[in-house]
Amino acid sequence: MGGSAGWARRGAWLIAPLALASMAVGCKGGDVPGAAPPGAEVSSGPSGGAPGGEGPGEEGGKESAAPAPGSPDDPGGSGASDALTCEQLRDADLQTSAFRIPDAPAGAIAFTDGRWEGGGVVVELQPQCAVGQMTGDPAHDAVAAVKVTTGGTGRFYALVTWRNDGGTPVPAAAVSLGDRTPVQSVAVSTAPPARATAVHLTRGEADPAAVVTIRRTAVYRVAGPLMVELHRSDTPYHP
Repeated sequence: MGGSAGWARRGAWLIAPLALASMAVGCKGGDVPGAAPPGAEVSSGPSGGAPGGEGPGEEGGKESAAPAPGSPDDPGGSGASDALTCEQLRDADLQTSAFRIPDAPAGAIAFTDGRWEGGGVVVELQPQCAVGQMTGDPAHDAVAAVKVTTGGTGRFYALVTWRNDGGTPVPAAAVSLGDRTPVQSVAVSTAPPARATAVHLTRGEADPAAVVTIRRTAVYRVAGPLMVELHRSDTPYHP
């Protein structure tokens, strides 16, 4: 009996260190109960949702940040006012109590399907039009040619900028291109600084008013209620 008891005591001393070593190896390998395995994503909140969230989160518990309303990443908004369209100008205001265009009669003028008529004067929106940033804010504005036909022989052309006011075109700046000077094209630069380029027909100072002899390309910027010419180039025109 004494010999058996001694062997039992010596066996216990050998088993205890082995058990401790086994536990240490288990902890080093990440097998502690309740601990996530190495590299696993830890989710918080009920059912893998965000803390305090309702229901499961996306992709196994990862939080996804929602874009701010009106930001460029928000599918419900563009981050700025929608760009104007040339089609909108066909029923837009052209002249108000706060803004007048050259050669037009006094009073309010608003297009109806691109046309206004009153007192023997006809004002018509021309097809030459472009959209882009002209007034210094991120919203895209519109620039188009307008023709004013008086009771006589005069047919006066103007270049007009409409400011984008929350998606509504508001007349903001204009410049006269002269009498019987039809516009051929209008373009707005796609990169700053904001510029509009108009190509129209005109004539030399010594030429009769009934003819056009020059194709003029002029570049404008908006300065208050005016479109100021920055530079121009002329080439001969032969009908």
